[in-house]
Amino acid sequence: MAADPAPPEAGPTPVAVPRGAVEVGAALGGGVWWAERVFEVAGGWAPTAAEAAVRVHLAELSRVVGEHAVALRRHLPRPTGVDPDTWVRGRAGADDVVAAIAAPTGSPERLAGLHRALLPRLVVAWTALRDGAALADRGIARSLGHAVADLSAAGVEGEALLQALIGTDPSLARSAATAAGEVEAALVVTGGLLPDPPVRMPGAAP
Repeated sequence: MAADPAPPEAGPTPVAVPRGAVEVGAALGGGVWWAERVFEVAGGWAPTAAEAAVRVHLAELSRVVGEHAVALRRHLPRPTGVDPDTWVRGRAGADDVVAAIAAPTGSPERLAGLHRALLPRLVVAWTALRDGAALADRGIARSLGHAVADLSAAGVEGEALLQALIGTDPSLARSAATAAGEVEAALVVTGGLLPDPPVRMPGAAP
């Protein structure tokens, strides 16, 4: 008689759905912080990309993600006495992730860091926040839905460009994977994409 199979391992924990104002503020503000970093990095790359299609893609990505950063800022919690900019921050070590994303000089490596490592995580985080929005937060859900749709479409376009570049030189597959791995490793060190929520509302008495 065959032995019973080993029990399955617990597996990874999906992104938690924020509930209270503090959790929503931290998640939304962290997402805005990252959108603004992508706006800066992709916009800075656009004029220097060797390929015309990549230049157009990066410029459009920068414009779109910048517009969503502005739109999402309007939904940051605004309790009395709290500057909404307080919510817009990255995790400790997030600047090292940005440095890993910005380091490559070639288009395949740049696209891989963005579209295979960073932006899919931002889509997951924004989807969780959208799906966890209360009925009173339909405006947040709507804005996040637009952001998720646009970022997902940009991801498909970016991956198509990356595959086309690799198709012209298969050796680029390795360097693209390395670039994405560097971003992944930096994210692991920081502990994730979004900051943990503060213990209490910013500006509240201890």
